Amino acid sequence: MTLSMGTNGVRALFDELGPQAAMDLGFGFAHFVKAHAAKNTNAKGGQKAKSKSKNSPYSSLPAVALARDMRITSPCLFEATASGLMEGGAQVLDLGILTAPGAEWTAHNLQASGLIIVTASHNPPEWNALKFVDANGVAVSRERGESIPHYIHKPHHPVPDWSEMGKTEAVPNVIPTYSQAIRNFLNRPLIAKPKHTRKLSVIADPGNGTSTLIAPDLFRQLGVKLKVINEKLDGHFPNRPSEPAEANVQTLIKTVVEQGADFGVAWDGDADRVTFVDDKGRWISGDMGVALSAKWALLLREKELKKNKGRNGRNRLSTNLPPIVVTTSATSRVVEEVAKEFGAITEYTDVGAPYLSERVHQLGERVIMAGEEVGGIVWPTFSLAKDGVLAAGKLLEMTAYAPLSEWVDELPEFHNSKLKLACPPGVNQRLSSRLAHELKSHLPDNSILRPLKGGFRLDFESSWVLIRASGTENYVRVFAEAPQADEAESLARKYHALAGKRLRELDMI
Repeated sequence: MTLSMGTNGVRALFDELGPQAAMDLGFGFAHFVKAHAAKNTNAKGGQKAKSKSKNSPYSSLPAVALARDMRITSPCLFEATASGLMEGGAQVLDLGILTAPGAEWTAHNLQASGLIIVTASHNPPEWNALKFVDANGVAVSRERGESIPHYIHKPHHPVPDWSEMGKTEAVPNVIPTYSQAIRNFLNRPLIAKPKHTRKLSVIADPGNGTSTLIAPDLFRQLGVKLKVINEKLDGHFPNRPSEPAEANVQTLIKTVVEQGADFGVAWDGDADRVTFVDDKGRWISGDMGVALSAKWALLLREKELKKNKGRNGRNRLSTNLPPIVVTTSATSRVVEEVAKEFGAITEYTDVGAPYLSERVHQLGERVIMAGEEVGGIVWPTFSLAKDGVLAAGKLLEMTAYAPLSEWVDELPEFHNSKLKLACPPGVNQRLSSRLAHELKSHLPDNSILRPLKGGFRLDFESSWVLIRASGTENYVRVFAEAPQADEAESLARKYHALAGKRLRELDMI
């Protein structure tokens, strides 16, 4: 198998993504950074991103931040990646073991020219990956980063003179600085003195991942009564699979009910994904987490507008244009319905964190909230990263106003059905494209076809179906959503059958 950029970085097992490949990718990213240095701009001010960290002794070199998770193969891949970056003429800012969103915030705070995170996020322990972020804090997509894997198993050229090789600089106080930034972003007085209870009680489940380095201390500093399960940092994930799906967090659900906690929270291995459990013991899907966060962001915006009403001067939250919520095309319509309550616009992107952050960056200050259905939540005024620890902190604010179950009960109800169709290697993209082309000329009544990379989403009046080629497996995925569960299942089966029929007609099996 040839390694290449996927939906979010390069991901594989260690026998494919080993130290040599990691070194090659580091070298490729150093050249990517150099090629884009002239046009990369700082996302917060429109000024060119600096190529060095503060007080760096290597001022002539582009500075690339490098972080890793706790997986067993991560130290090896980290060192190899650092070697490739230095060989490519980049200075390495060593962030050490850190959450992915913590690394993204830190790299942007340091005004680094780019960032590589060695982490396979929610995947099983035998997997690993390199995820890439540019100088603007925007995750690098498959299309933008197609040149990065160019040097895999190939000679490195051009190589700088020996006197121009990069060096490594350890960045001090990374976790305390990032944690303080989160605390400053939160309404700490509200969390410390909630309106409906004496003290908030939370059950936290880091799942043996990197969130354990930040979240427990952060919650305690916020004055929350806290119980932590699966706390030990361990790249084997001995207590549960990394993905915080409902089936994997049953101990968390049980503990929330037993302890009578206000809510429970679970993260994946690098804390870019987060899911919650409410005070009634109900697991809250990633879609619902995005919807709750969007509602809170829009409520806070309304409050700020009222506070600033009648004041002179330009208001950052201008009422002339409606705010925007950005989400992926695989996300439940519950997010769009929440946005409509506040007169906000919903922008849909292709599936994947890079496309989400790209669009948020393009749209700028009008974006009030962003997120994707897997539990990735972005507060864009803090960072363009999906930040599970920050998202949990903002949920503390919500829960300080009213029980989480009340917020959940206010959301409109939708039901999902997800199926997949196995295809021979290389066929899933062709099949998805064929189906999209066919439907364009025979669209069902009152429907809208949204083209996507590798597929499409077909929206009806109150339901939708998405057909998309998997970016990592030989499958075509079929997602459907409707107000009723049987309607969603019927819609998914209908288009799954259509895909299977076209596959047989093309004699591809």
